[in-house]
Amino acid sequence: MVPRMRRKLPHLKLWLAASAMMIFAAPAWADTPNGQTIFLHGNGNGAMPCAACHGQDGAGNSAIGAPKLAGLPAVAVKSYLAKFANGDGGNATMQYIAQALAPAETDAVANYISSLK
Repeated sequence: MVPRMRRKLPHLKLWLAASAMMIFAAPAWADTPNGQTIFLHGNGNGAMPCAACHGQDGAGNSAIGAPKLAGLPAVAVKSYLAKFANGDGGNATMQYIAQALAPAETDAVANYISSLK
């Protein structure tokens, strides 16, 4: 082997090992739900998009009884969703959606809704 290649071989091995770890290790953010994505597209696990009834801007739709969500405090949204998940209040659709959200997803959606104006 050429001497120059021998000097580079340890670096190449290190680079290959680090690359493999980056490819196969799940990034920390991969497990963090995105509130905006859930609000606009659902969670892919039974929770329909909030925007389907409440509008993309969270302004609500009085024609179907979907209240305005934009600007509600996150703590209030979490409280409502917890009640709905327990079958207390809301309608059957909201109860189903609330039950389909994981706790971290509920937090993410609540934080996103509170950011809407």
